[in-house]
Amino acid sequence: MTLEVELIRALAEDLALEVLASYTPEDFQQADFTSLGKAAVYLTQHDEGPGPALEELIKKVQHAQGT
Repeated sequence: MTLEVELIRALAEDLALEVLASYTPEDFQQADFTSLGKAAVYLTQHDEGPGPALEELIKKVQHAQGT
């Protein structure tokens, strides 16, 4: 695994933890984690860094944060 792939994977994990930490218990009742689940499956199967589902999730989070 290249340094870039390791960095992307670490950033994706950090992002996922930040997203999960921002939820309250009530939010989990209404949350849709389909995209996160698809990203996890892709990473497990391809081991080459973020796939389309994770890239889409990252874009959504960045858009929500205004970045």
